[in-house]
Amino acid sequence: MSKVFLVAVGEELNHADNVNGIPVVVCGVGKLNAAMGVFECIQKGFTEIINIGSCGSLNHHYGEILKIGKVYQDIDARPICDYGLSPFEPVEPFIQIDQDSEFSCFSTDYFYDQNQKNKYSDEYLDSVKSNSVFDMECYAMAKACRKFGVKFSAYKWVSDDGDHSHWVENCRISFEKFKSQYF
Repeated sequence: MSKVFLVAVGEELNHADNVNGIPVVVCGVGKLNAAMGVFECIQKGFTEIINIGSCGSLNHHYGEILKIGKVYQDIDARPICDYGLSPFEPVEPFIQIDQDSEFSCFSTDYFYDQNQKNKYSDEYLDSVKSNSVFDMECYAMAKACRKFGVKFSAYKWVSDDGDHSHWVENCRISFEKFKSQYF
């Protein structure tokens, strides 16, 4: 099995091109870039994709590294279907990516900014509060990997709580911790 780490931006990994000998592919920020990143990894022949990188959290501390078990999406297609569900697809409130992990990730199309809470819907804010972490890529990666039959897992390190002022430094510290403890 050929493994690859898929990350949104190089800054999350101090621009490393591999982690302990496993190659890194950078896809860009957001769900569309994440899905295209999965496709790029498949084209290169990788059979296992491991999403790593930063995330926000209101429930965990900076530097914590969590293996994600369930991933939820930020989609609002009401009145066709309930918030969080894709229209015209089977009802699936989340994708289970690891049965043994209690941690959940909410993938959103917005950078959560604690100073702009009035721009978010109540459902969005509830999801940010109720999930272990939030990011912008994990759900799309999980869905694309499932569709193409590629093994997928995700490890996220908490870099912020909606205050991005120390994001780069928090990523650097957490990435070093990740390298020494995983893989």
